[in-house]
Amino acid sequence: MLDQNVPLRAIFFIEEGSVRVERQERAQTALLALLEAGEFFGEMSFVDGSPTSARIVADGPTRLRVIDEATIDKLVQSDPSFAGRLYRSIAAILAERLRLTSMHLDCLIEGIDFYASIREEIEAASAKLPQPDWRAGLISAVVDREAKPRE
Repeated sequence: MLDQNVPLRAIFFIEEGSVRVERQERAQTALLALLEAGEFFGEMSFVDGSPTSARIVADGPTRLRVIDEATIDKLVQSDPSFAGRLYRSIAAILAERLRLTSMHLDCLIEGIDFYASIREEIEAASAKLPQPDWRAGLISAVVDREAKPRE
């Protein structure tokens, strides 16, 4: 497991297995992505140097290849065009992930819009249900009945 909000300057390549990309906020965990063999993660922190924005959890036996700054620097020294290819690839990965996130947000917004459009119906139906204090009244009646002496 690689934790969220940790400074890392490396790109991780999944050689075998799969990982879950999760984001934790307060006591809740949201699944952001499932990544499988042949995919990368860690490129955002590598590019901008910020702490990790999510945590990575292996789904089972997983083998990763760590690509650190020193390795990339050596490749750039031996092949100056490598840097352009690397960053173009990272940009393509991030663009695809941003597109997927946008699609998920569109679905979420549609759900919120749908809820807003039927909110009055939901509130009207809710008003017909017993009010929250009905439980207290029921418990009070049982307590009163148990407190009365039996005849």
